[in-house]
Amino acid sequence: MQTSTSIKLFVSFLLLFVSFSAVQAQTQFTERKGGHSYSMEIPSYMVKTYELNDVASLQYFNKNKDAYAIVIEDSKDELETKGMMFENATDFLDSFTADYKKEEKRRKLSKTKAFESNGNKIAQNELKWTDEDGDFFMLITAVETKTHFYKVICWTLAANAPQLKEDFKHLSESIKD
Repeated sequence: MQTSTSIKLFVSFLLLFVSFSAVQAQTQFTERKGGHSYSMEIPSYMVKTYELNDVASLQYFNKNKDAYAIVIEDSKDELETKGMMFENATDFLDSFTADYKKEEKRRKLSKTKAFESNGNKIAQNELKWTDEDGDFFMLITAVETKTHFYKVICWTLAANAPQLKEDFKHLSESIKD
């Protein structure tokens, strides 16, 4: 009887330890402000920068992980005054990624996935390419809110994509304005 109880106690402890370890291994996110007045969740391992893109309203990176993320925002009113009308997030993303499709031999763009998150309409593509610097992975997300379209672009080396893709997705889908 005592052996059975000891085994049950050991198994319970082991399950608790494994559960705790799994929670500890998950990325921590911190809400950060950007642009006209939006916020999004950024992985705690990334730091703010201003060096990635001249027009991005939010930029974060981690050089050790080769993880990079930028957000470019477009006011729907400003787009409309320029004669640019988009039906939805997918239409906006397709317009943005049109240039990527021109080099299809060098770049592989996935089919667009459309869904909702945080009350926003979202369209998302994965882009893979190879150039003289190596193999790369990019997650390109268009987020439509009531007043804005956002382009969220996250990239890394292709070898790092399996470890970073879920963090990139979480970051991209977390916009609130």
